[in-house]
Amino acid sequence: MEEWETIAEYEGYSVEEAKLSYAARKELPKSAFCGPDRSFPAHDAAHVRNGIARLAQSKLPPAVKAKILACLKRRAKRFGVEVNESLTTSPADQKELDGAVAWYLRELGIQ
Repeated sequence: MEEWETIAEYEGYSVEEAKLSYAARKELPKSAFCGPDRSFPAHDAAHVRNGIARLAQSKLPPAVKAKILACLKRRAKRFGVEVNESLTTSPADQKELDGAVAWYLRELGIQ
């Protein structure tokens, strides 16, 4: 099971709930998305949960992630979605964490 599937299960919704067909996605207004280029749909509670779970996996710059996270948190409040703060890392915290992991891997001679 992939990490995002585990997070989805932990958050209490099925992966099927978070799927959005191409046709349905195309019909949504631009305002229904939190990310650039109509990424991170957040038009309902299931998609807000999925967006929060998947944001940490994205390779977007930290500043973009911060904007998306702020948008997802606003939508979470609107839809009554509880946000587990341990799953949402600020860009500064993520940078510090990435640095610590890189140091550790260098110490182990892995990187």
